[in-house]
Amino acid sequence: MSNSNMRRAIGLFALCLAATSAQAAQTTCAPLGALPLYRLDEDGVQLRIHDVHQFPVEDTDGGARWDDIAGRQCHARYVPKNDDRLMSDLEIQENYRTQMRALGATVLNSDRNNTTAKLTKNGATTWFHIWSQETSIEVTVVQQQEADFVLTAPGPSDHRLLGHMPDYVAGPPERRSFDEATISIDGDDGDVRDIDVNGARFFVRYEAADRSKPASDADIHANYRMAVKKLGGEVLHSDHQWTYARFVHEGQVFWLKLFSQEADIELTVIEEKPFQASITPPRADELRTALDKDGRVSLHVNFDFAKATLKPDATPVIDQVLALLRTDPALRLSIEGHTDDIGSAGSNRKLSLQRAQSMVEALVTKGVAPERLKSAGFGADKALADNATSEGRARNRRVELVRF
Repeated sequence: MSNSNMRRAIGLFALCLAATSAQAAQTTCAPLGALPLYRLDEDGVQLRIHDVHQFPVEDTDGGARWDDIAGRQCHARYVPKNDDRLMSDLEIQENYRTQMRALGATVLNSDRNNTTAKLTKNGATTWFHIWSQETSIEVTVVQQQEADFVLTAPGPSDHRLLGHMPDYVAGPPERRSFDEATISIDGDDGDVRDIDVNGARFFVRYEAADRSKPASDADIHANYRMAVKKLGGEVLHSDHQWTYARFVHEGQVFWLKLFSQEADIELTVIEEKPFQASITPPRADELRTALDKDGRVSLHVNFDFAKATLKPDATPVIDQVLALLRTDPALRLSIEGHTDDIGSAGSNRKLSLQRAQSMVEALVTKGVAPERLKSAGFGADKALADNATSEGRARNRRVELVRF
């Protein structure tokens, strides 16, 4: 055996020995160990119930990319025991690579200063990242998994629909009957745009309780995103410190804006004022007059949020369309759906078509011949008003009857 191979074998033996003997004191991130010439720095082993780490991974074109992996995380940093006795980065990395391969992991990326590996065993996936620069070694181990939902039930200082992270204390909530907030939204082209939303405003700031360990930003935002989805809503934009979302509860549209910096959380919720145009549906004769004049007429029909399911209060509108069709047996209508521009263009076109089809099905069920109707969906492509305002978005969410 060459001197270099022997040195690597000795290093591997020391690494495995350290991993076995030191776990009780939590000086390593299992199942990896520590090299004998290095000691844990003063911060010790950092454990997180849920966090995100960026792993350098080789791309299909031979380049490198960074993958965000979330889960239970362990991080440790090692420094030399003696500055006169250092290992080269190559030797450091080769020692860890050898141990990871011995564990059954696959090395996904490696260079002089980095190693990324992945171990899948018994249905669980563990990621490893080793970074080194001779005088410093950083070891990160992530057991990949979703965050646990731990938000409390809403309390007196919380928004009525959203609780808070455990071990955080709320400051005095601020409530305004009418205010605005800026919401960021992902675009189809990868850009992020801002819109202003108006309505009743709720704001609260949370701080980590004394002597409690703050949650990671990843854990905080994962929990609020899960809460939004439990309410049937959608996340509009998110990164490691911000989440913007929209949901509907009991017919009301809510907008959420969340900022965190681990020990501090700021939550803003805007309860948008409901659009009232569909309260009194147009009569059949009014629909006929509009069709005779313009060849089309707009209706505001209520559907479940982000779905094509007609709400019960849509029945009076459909009944007037039915009466219109019965008074003129020769009338043929295209039912055309339209949305605001919140969400991707593709999903909006699909939703608008499905909503138009739902109206067609409702009319056919009531006895209208299918050949007298057709459906189309245009998403946000034919806006009537500016989608940057609440009023404009409400006008754009509509169904049109078009003579054909």
